[in-house]
Amino acid sequence: MSALPFAKKLRWFLMRFRSARGLRRWFEKRSGGKNEMFQYKADIAGCKRVIVFLPAEQDKFFVILPFAIALSERRAQNDFLIITEQENRYILRALGLERVSLFYNSQTMLYGEADFFEMEKRVQEQKWDLCIFLHENAELPFLYLARITRAAYRMGIKQEFPFLNIAFQTSNNENIYANRSFLYKTFSIDPEKAEQDSIRITQKNEKTGASSKLSTSNTLLLNLEPPINGEPWSDFEISMLCKAFQPKWRLIAIAETAEQLESYSKVMEELEMRSNPVLLHSESIFSVLRQYPAIVTFNSLHSHLFLNLSRVKVLMLEQSVDYETPNNQRMVKFRREGNFYSFAKLVADFLKEPGTK
Repeated sequence: MSALPFAKKLRWFLMRFRSARGLRRWFEKRSGGKNEMFQYKADIAGCKRVIVFLPAEQDKFFVILPFAIALSERRAQNDFLIITEQENRYILRALGLERVSLFYNSQTMLYGEADFFEMEKRVQEQKWDLCIFLHENAELPFLYLARITRAAYRMGIKQEFPFLNIAFQTSNNENIYANRSFLYKTFSIDPEKAEQDSIRITQKNEKTGASSKLSTSNTLLLNLEPPINGEPWSDFEISMLCKAFQPKWRLIAIAETAEQLESYSKVMEELEMRSNPVLLHSESIFSVLRQYPAIVTFNSLHSHLFLNLSRVKVLMLEQSVDYETPNNQRMVKFRREGNFYSFAKLVADFLKEPGTK
């Protein structure tokens, strides 16, 4: 039984029967009303105390990580705070950001739940100068939390006044990389340095003295996670990929869970392809996946995280693209409907070490 006071329980019970407009007005009033004196500060980057709500969508969360790392390194521990989903704890621990993070479970982050009131209390423990709110599909409880940070400047992707008072993207077709580029520019962060620093930070789990010539340099990982949008891998695609890469390359199938591999067991057995569930949201990926030169993947949840791994190149097949990825020297993209033998040749050239023929 929750220990919440009866009055709070009753209030939340009554709120459940409000209309969407009425619910929004209720959160507006509770967070401080609609009227608010506001004067834009040109030097947003000069704000000392910054709180960041990282994207709720996990693929976008991984894209924003280099920016979060760069921002945290410019501020003392008590002047920087990340709000993010509980399942990201192990990644942030590996990156040294767990100590400046508050974690929530999206299932219990509802107004009226004990976890919500605890978060409400924590974000108000100090007054913040700037709140960066990166949820694209903003829900009222999180918008409410952003406003009660008492930050004078609350930046978001969309117009959400009065909860947020600065919008840096007005298009309906948001591009997470364009948003990150905007943040880099606003905070005077060098994009190339941010990416290199992100890679450097993850290298602490690597074995010292590792040879630049990997022992598994002829082996590629095949990430069998389904794409964010579109159909999962088919047996035919896996078979054609494997045949296209042989005999020069071997493929090892990986997925976040054993269940994702189970449906492909027959074709993997026929192809004599090893398989292994890898906890792609855990610390272990930084040391395990670096043993291989490249990962073949869809535009799946964890695909963008792979760019934070040193030496690992990302070979992304696309069916439908929600947003353009950057022209990265460690990423090559190929249409899913294309010829896999052409793809294998493209990969061979892409992975060729400088100076080799």
